[in-house]
Amino acid sequence: MENTCPAPQGPSLAKRLTCLGIALIIILAGWLLPAPDGLSFEGKMALSLMVAGIFLWVTEPVPVAVSGLVIMVSLPAFGILPFLNATDPATGATTIGVWGGFISNVIFFILASFGITAALLKTKIPAKIVFALLQLTRGNSRATIGAFMVAAAILSFLISDLPCTALFTGIAVSSILKVQGCACGSSNLGKALMIGITYASVVGGQAIPSGSAMNVMAMNVLTAHTGISISFLGWTSICLPIALVLIVFCWISVVLVFKPEPIAEETRACIERQGREAGRLEALDWKVIAIIAFTFVLWVASNWTGWDITAIAILCLALFFVPGIDVLTWKEYVSSVSWNIVLLIGCVQSIAGGVKEQGAASWLFGSTVGTMAVSGNVVVAATSGLLPLLRLVCPVGPAFIAICLIPLAGMAVALGVSPVVFAVIVGVNASTTFLMGVDGNNMLSYRHGYWNMVDFFKAGIVPTLAMVALHATVLVPLVTLAGY
Repeated sequence: MENTCPAPQGPSLAKRLTCLGIALIIILAGWLLPAPDGLSFEGKMALSLMVAGIFLWVTEPVPVAVSGLVIMVSLPAFGILPFLNATDPATGATTIGVWGGFISNVIFFILASFGITAALLKTKIPAKIVFALLQLTRGNSRATIGAFMVAAAILSFLISDLPCTALFTGIAVSSILKVQGCACGSSNLGKALMIGITYASVVGGQAIPSGSAMNVMAMNVLTAHTGISISFLGWTSICLPIALVLIVFCWISVVLVFKPEPIAEETRACIERQGREAGRLEALDWKVIAIIAFTFVLWVASNWTGWDITAIAILCLALFFVPGIDVLTWKEYVSSVSWNIVLLIGCVQSIAGGVKEQGAASWLFGSTVGTMAVSGNVVVAATSGLLPLLRLVCPVGPAFIAICLIPLAGMAVALGVSPVVFAVIVGVNASTTFLMGVDGNNMLSYRHGYWNMVDFFKAGIVPTLAMVALHATVLVPLVTLAGY
């Protein structure tokens, strides 16, 4: 029998209709209430639509992509954006329309990343990584947890946190927890291992641009609104050192909070047997390794060649289908794509463009933080501490980036801080929460039943404080060293 919790029941029809009604009230209130000083009617409505969208994405009375599409096509009705790109004949300035704002390199990067993930999951590579690391730990439970976390973090350099968490928690359950007889909800080994893997997947994803779609979206939003481009090596040189330190704090936290019980000798023997049964890497495995290695080399070289990292990812995807290579079929690829995520990110980009075009983001931040006479370092520290808390009430990564990064990047120069600093803080927090178990990635390990929400919160306090401290202290020097 599969060791998972029962599937949660969806919200009732009454709750769904109530949520839709509240979203309409938010929009109606924006329409009827007077615009504050310094904000136009269009800017007021852009903020109202964004707030209504966030509410719908959190409560999800309808699929998030559907609510995103409806909000997006409502922008022209309030004069926020035109449907098509428009050029002012007097000034020559071009306004990006709703459809133009939807499409960006982020969409194509995500489409390519799903293919890379699907190809990796067809191979023995993830299992080989785990079994190799487990041989080094020799049955020590704390070291074994660390080995799984290292493996998950390494693989999440190349695939997103969702499949990485699903893959390694599944391996952990089948290879250790079931064999060990760890009881759901009471095994400290089960709690530490499953939460540790979940943390490691998102921390590894922070380290390089290809590790998370949120990294690429933050980079794209920064370029669109400031003209500053972060290279592949630039992001890596800034975020990898922080991720390496952060993964240690995550491991320390889970093994100290839960104090895992020892791994039995019988469990160790079973793990070794499974490792031997996996066999040698086959032709498919080597093809995937070669293509991903080639892609990674091109990503690193883009720092000098100037090639677009999204175009390189698309090239990688195409190689999986070349006759004679045939790593993926089109059916396998299409089934691996989460169109909900693709559509939502496109919608949020378009909505964010409307918020920026009407000056709403700059007004919102300028009327709050901008009124305080504080130094740039204080704002960086305050942002580092506040965004993990804001992430708890805005769990939708693309929307989080849109509402936070645009105003912060706009104020950065006046504060004497590189906008890259805020792009990193916002991008990392958009994909990472150590405190809230009801997050898409975190729920993938929660479904196995080994931890509850209180367990997750307790284990997440130390990693959250560590992330805040690292962003507040070493991020600015790292950005400066990277040349930004």
